[in-house]
Amino acid sequence: MPASRTLHRSTRDADRWFREQGLPTFVPLRRWFTDLPRRVAPLIAWVAVAAYLFQDGIEAVYEVALDDAAEDAAFVAVFAFVIFVIAVSLAWGAYYLVRTVLRRLRPPAGTTLALLVIAGALAFLVASGYVDHPGATVGPVLRALLVLAVCVLVTGMGGGALLGWASRLAVRNASAIGHMASIALPVILMLVVFAFFSAEVWQMASALSWGSIAQVGLVVAVLAGIVVLRVSASEIDDGSPPPTAEQRTALLVGTPAEGATAADGGRLPLRAPQRINILLAMTVAQLVQALFFTGLIAALLIVIGGIAVPSGIIGMWLGSGSAAQPLAVQPLEFFGQKLPLTVNLLKAATLLAVIAALPFVFSAVSEARYRERFFDPIMADMHRAILVRDELGRRGAR
Repeated sequence: MPASRTLHRSTRDADRWFREQGLPTFVPLRRWFTDLPRRVAPLIAWVAVAAYLFQDGIEAVYEVALDDAAEDAAFVAVFAFVIFVIAVSLAWGAYYLVRTVLRRLRPPAGTTLALLVIAGALAFLVASGYVDHPGATVGPVLRALLVLAVCVLVTGMGGGALLGWASRLAVRNASAIGHMASIALPVILMLVVFAFFSAEVWQMASALSWGSIAQVGLVVAVLAGIVVLRVSASEIDDGSPPPTAEQRTALLVGTPAEGATAADGGRLPLRAPQRINILLAMTVAQLVQALFFTGLIAALLIVIGGIAVPSGIIGMWLGSGSAAQPLAVQPLEFFGQKLPLTVNLLKAATLLAVIAALPFVFSAVSEARYRERFFDPIMADMHRAILVRDELGRRGAR
């Protein structure tokens, strides 16, 4: 194989590796928009599948599968959850299927197939737009082109890589739920459960709209992000001694810089976009972990509330409210079918879970046993990526 082609392939593999680590700014700016069709196709396939499933697909399956005899609330709840999980799985399945196939093909064939996938997804989006709005003129076409432009821009700037990295991070965090349950959950859940059986919490949660609860979540996310940014910045500039030759060799295994034998020449300075990228990746990683923890807390509270807090008790706790702020028990409905849950329960569980995420993040970046499981592994990945960048930089491969 010619040396130029070998260098091009190694450079492409290195760029892909950095993107998969959630660090697209470690790729030189001149290569941000290279090989776009093969990089854009998985994302636009995901958009097309998700747009159909969450607009029309779920409702169509639900109406076909359930008839008037299906009035059992528990069955309706389980079926609703199952088809939602299937819809999410199909959307991500399309993303990973397209990406896997394109990566196995060489550039000419892969690029051709990617262009066909993009054209098919755009045609599907346009056709769906005209089916949903029969009287439309050019609106569906413009929306499809806007989707394509956004996907190209997001992918070129590394958004697609960040999306894939965040999804892999979510899977890794899902496998760590056991650690969350054994380390972080007991103390925080004990405090949350006491508040959960308080009438005032149910009154406040019922009075809030979902938009207000989302704003509370945004405030919590901002506070958590500030803490993670401060700690991450100090970790990057901690001034610790560089790894030994043996440690470098072990860290570089499985990376584009594997086999580097050059003596340590010190760490190359991080450019501002690279530093921002690392801090952003650390913040996103911690917020994804906090999101999983929030979901775990909310799920447990919903199960506890569904068993121990019947609708009658909720009505007693809420009272009648006031003229300015009426309060009432709201059954949860899914396509006209009542589920064995209430909106009040969902709001109370979500509000408490969101608030509980803040002490989880504080503990994850400060206390030793939490750091060991939730913060240090992510920081180690960032240090490893910096080491790979330094080694490739000394080789002149960046």
